[in-house]
Amino acid sequence: MRYGDPWADAPGERDPLRRLRGRLVLPVTVWLANASGTGYEVGLTVSSVLVAQGDPAMLAGLVSPASELADVLTSGPSCFVAHVLSAQHKRLAQHFAGELPAPADLLTTRPSAYGPLLEAAGDRLLCRTVSTKPFGWSLLVEAEVAEAQVGAAGKALAWWRGGFQVLPAPGSAPPGAGRDAGRDADARRDGDHPVTR
Repeated sequence: MRYGDPWADAPGERDPLRRLRGRLVLPVTVWLANASGTGYEVGLTVSSVLVAQGDPAMLAGLVSPASELADVLTSGPSCFVAHVLSAQHKRLAQHFAGELPAPADLLTTRPSAYGPLLEAAGDRLLCRTVSTKPFGWSLLVEAEVAEAQVGAAGKALAWWRGGFQVLPAPGSAPPGAGRDAGRDADARRDGDHPVTR
């Protein structure tokens, strides 16, 4: 889900915790599941995600408790597929965040025992839900990772400072990455200049 721009409020009204959280660079994933007994697919863009190696490997994520996905994952034994998105999947991220519809070819899925697999996104974690519980204003989902599928490598997509951002390839510097440019960007985002998106 989109959480909005942490810098959109007037400087004196900004929540320090929300501003600090907005400075964390988060991954962008899309979780898909089947609504039990309906054949209906539900999905959500999720950025608060952790993956831990182990036996079994585990995934934890925060989802909106008001989402259809939350309803499916809390209604009993459930499975889902977490797709890790790359730069070319930005439109998918926007679609499942409810921002901008994606073209039909990007939404093509095929079935699996754990849920729908997006054909366009080859990096996937096939998961079995272990527990769900309130976590702040979100729902914490903990799941076992039954299988990890790795697709072709590409530039990373991240959620940062209120928007989807494409990260530069490893070893390359982002545009305007000089020390002064970074300081100027911080000044703009901290309210010295209007922020537009």
